[in-house]
Amino acid sequence: MIENNPLVSVVIPSYNHINYIEKSIRSVFDQTYKNIELIVVDDGSKDGSCELLMQLKEELGFTLVMQENAGVCKTLNRGIQDFSKGLVICILASDDYYHPSKVEKQIKAMQRNIKSEFCYTQALEFDSDTGKELRVFPKKEFIGNVLSKISLRQPYAAGSIMFTRELYDRVGGFDPFLKYEDWDFSIRCAAVTEFSSVNEPLFYYRSHETNTMKTLNRREIFHGKSMILSKNYLLIKPSSWLLSILFHFFYDHGFALFKHMKIKSIVN
Repeated sequence: MIENNPLVSVVIPSYNHINYIEKSIRSVFDQTYKNIELIVVDDGSKDGSCELLMQLKEELGFTLVMQENAGVCKTLNRGIQDFSKGLVICILASDDYYHPSKVEKQIKAMQRNIKSEFCYTQALEFDSDTGKELRVFPKKEFIGNVLSKISLRQPYAAGSIMFTRELYDRVGGFDPFLKYEDWDFSIRCAAVTEFSSVNEPLFYYRSHETNTMKTLNRREIFHGKSMILSKNYLLIKPSSWLLSILFHFFYDHGFALFKHMKIKSIVN
């Protein structure tokens, strides 16, 4: 069970988001829950982010780590393993931000379920250029024993999650050899703990053209998903595993085929 007023470590892996990183950082300091430490690990930014981060560190006071580019997984793991002191961990991308009550409400949600060491919130996705609200997700809550559901897909935004440090250590952290490390991490967590949630959009997800999913083709996406399912085969019921493989195969390859046929019809 989560103790009263635990230290929460928020880890931000920062990379070339000079236009967004300040809002991300300030959203952590604006939390209604105050027992928080912030660790920002800059992953070799080349856009002037480092200078801005040093200024913000002087103003606000947080742990700032500079490193050569290593990728988001290794950066997250380093921030958690080498610098965080909290019993509870949150992660935040350097282009997204939190609602002020996010951490407080998640702590309370996990305290209500003594079997839960993992909590997510709804996310509000918005267009980075226009600010237009695109969607709130997930609509349905995934709570309790959710392994069979999470093995089919990850319905929530990775930046909305909160988990205990003990759970992170138990499942082995984020796998740097996988593209969708957050889904893999969620599957391994769901195998050993119940999930809790806050059914409010307390995480703001910025949609722009450099988001990871928008830079990959569907074949690459399916390959990444199949690697995760293969790795976690022994954790998932065979029927759920097969359903997930078939779902993603037909979804990703069907999407690619539809896109190809649409382009071909336009050209012809």
